[in-house]
Amino acid sequence: MNTDKEVRREKVAIPKDMPIREIVEKYGVCSSTASNGRKRGWLIKNYATNQIVIDREHFNPALCYSIAKQVFWKRFRNHKVANTIKDDMIQEAVSLMFMQSGKIKEGGNEKYNSRYGYWWCAYNAMMSYLTKWIRQTQHDTELKDELHPMMYSGNRRWYPDHGWSHC
Repeated sequence: MNTDKEVRREKVAIPKDMPIREIVEKYGVCSSTASNGRKRGWLIKNYATNQIVIDREHFNPALCYSIAKQVFWKRFRNHKVANTIKDDMIQEAVSLMFMQSGKIKEGGNEKYNSRYGYWWCAYNAMMSYLTKWIRQTQHDTELKDELHPMMYSGNRRWYPDHGWSHC
């Protein structure tokens, strides 16, 4: 039994006289999105959810791992944080390639084949994972007093005895 649920984004035209409550019920969006969609005359269904279009028959895990490793080597090999989470970044890239395998295959043509699509999918997944990782862990880093007696970040200063202080 195939239990994969396909999630696609699509642009939907909204009539100006349609009530907001009906838009909310019909398209499953919040009331503010429904209100903005009615003013604009359109909205994007499933905008806030990840797109999932899986094509199991044409998905090749070996090829995807190879592409993900190439992307890491070409774009992230000199990044200190990326090297510490290399395996996680590669796995994130392959999982996104799997979730969007059908979409990538649909978008392929002579000039931009599916390998090109997988490459950019892997790059975007790795970049998003890395920026999210840095953003979530930047305040958890422990600084050694002998190496970093004081750090400057905008209008904040790091003091080993007191921590961050705003100036």
